[in-house]
Amino acid sequence: MSEQPITELSVHIPCGGLRGPVQLRGRRYAPGEVRWQSCSDEVRPVRWADSDVSRECDLCVICLRATAGGRSRWSWLACENCRAVNSAVETGWGIRPFALGRHSVMNGIAVRCGAPRDIRQQQIERVAWFADGFGRLREWRNDEFARLARRFDPEADVPLRLWQQEWPPGPRASRDAFARVIGPEFVPPPL
Repeated sequence: MSEQPITELSVHIPCGGLRGPVQLRGRRYAPGEVRWQSCSDEVRPVRWADSDVSRECDLCVICLRATAGGRSRWSWLACENCRAVNSAVETGWGIRPFALGRHSVMNGIAVRCGAPRDIRQQQIERVAWFADGFGRLREWRNDEFARLARRFDPEADVPLRLWQQEWPPGPRASRDAFARVIGPEFVPPPL
């Protein structure tokens, strides 16, 4: 672990998680309220009792440059730019590369109890596809993070602002990540 105290939200290079102090937003929180966001390497990760997920944000699961996520099970795993590319691919090719919502319902995937047996079976298969997709996204994320993290000390906590100076987020970064994960022929030209 880092020997320097962490004073701002940082990328923990050994695990790829974001950790450090985060300012909470929302009407339930006092203005300027700050909490500690843990990463998976911490021995005693902090849990937030008033949240589905004890994280204000994470690196985008596709580009690993912008942030996504949030405290709710109804949060996105990918940044706005990556979600836009995902939608553009679906529009252009008729195939959505990834289900990028944290909850299956966000991706239009659910099992209706009153549906006929054959429809329900199709819905169950889509839920299984959704669950498998998390594994594929995790594998991509791990490989892409390793590629980007090579520029830093392998034991460091790199402030998010410095990570993003080295690896700027944006539409171009999202298109580049998609071109590498699904193939450049599937990524439509920029709007």
